[in-house]
Amino acid sequence: MGVPMQTSVQTPPASKRDPGDHDAQSPLTLRYETEEALLDEFAENLALGALFVPTKEARTVGERLEVRLELPFCDIELSLPSEVVAILDPSVADLDDRGPGISVRLTGSLRALHDELRERTGLDLRRAPPRGRQPRRNPERAAADADIVLSTPDGEFAGQTANLSYSGVLALLQMKSIPVGTEVQVNLSTPVVELDLCVDGRVIHVQRCDDGVYAHGIQLHYPAERIDEVMPFIEFLQSFDRARRLANVSGDIDERGLASTLEMFVTTAPSGTLVLQREDETGKIVFSENFILHCALGMVSGAKALARLCRWTSGRFEFHHDQTLPDSPDEPQPFETAMMMASVQLDELARIGFDTFRPNDTFDACEGLSVADPETLTDLEREILEYAVDGFNVGAIADMVAAPDADILKALAVLADVGAVVRRRSP
Repeated sequence: MGVPMQTSVQTPPASKRDPGDHDAQSPLTLRYETEEALLDEFAENLALGALFVPTKEARTVGERLEVRLELPFCDIELSLPSEVVAILDPSVADLDDRGPGISVRLTGSLRALHDELRERTGLDLRRAPPRGRQPRRNPERAAADADIVLSTPDGEFAGQTANLSYSGVLALLQMKSIPVGTEVQVNLSTPVVELDLCVDGRVIHVQRCDDGVYAHGIQLHYPAERIDEVMPFIEFLQSFDRARRLANVSGDIDERGLASTLEMFVTTAPSGTLVLQREDETGKIVFSENFILHCALGMVSGAKALARLCRWTSGRFEFHHDQTLPDSPDEPQPFETAMMMASVQLDELARIGFDTFRPNDTFDACEGLSVADPETLTDLEREILEYAVDGFNVGAIADMVAAPDADILKALAVLADVGAVVRRRSP
């Protein structure tokens, strides 16, 4: 198995570079025939400093180039210094209507670009949503993935950003809720370049999400003289994240299930990350050269998570070209082996019956156990018994215990049969 490759930018953002310093290759051209076409592209991508350029030319991530905008409706041509962030190569482009191309972030000043477009075209370029889309509550806020550390009087807490603007950030922390009103020091950094930003902030909103994640809305506070430091950092994160997402391939998981979708990508793309979404559930599968490097669904990982995901017959998928591995990933498994292990677990669940226990079913401990000797229980049954009498429901027990779901259901059935617990059906 080859060494995993990660999409990354190895150069500083535009504010610390010469905008005219780009590689000596022919420029790529994007043409917008009408005002409406430009306005839609501006609202969707240009305003965030990103573009997708269809091309079959060989380009590399981190390459600097020139993108030419042709606007025949007003007889204007603009040249934009840019940097390649991600590549939609022909092997994966067959799964997407756009065909092969590259995603670029604009390395020049976004404010200067907005002013020039506004002056030369005479168009109102406020961040109106594209046709058919609802306006955002805060149009300046955009998705951006960065590392964040919040320093509070109770300690430091690390997480990820979901989105940010010049005035605020939405921070996701695992299993931690910081009270509303807490004054914090916000430390933002990104692995794509050696950049960081430290500003003061205040927690103004906290909401619990799925999988024990808490979303913290944080209002940023910094003096006006720091705007020239803060703005380029925020713009870099927004443009890089938007450009990276433009090269993603997304679609629906159909009734054939996830297995066919996963096989399609593993056999087509050399490596990548498949992000899966169904209602409030989010899964992730990272692969490289026919190996599954990591699979997770909420708190669960490995073959157990893959087996659960393979039951999905609806939802959405999004393919990312880079690999996002946790600090402690699973043991890599050949694709065929991983799918066989998941299939065995699914077959066992089907034999037991998927609806034997409902996820919200709970248990009451029996006063006098009919089982003569608790030592006759297996280690797994004793572990599950402790969680059951502590009030955890079936879904929580299945998440916390490392054993396959089928083994957990069989152990619960044994505990009920011997009178160790009494099941309380969920409504």
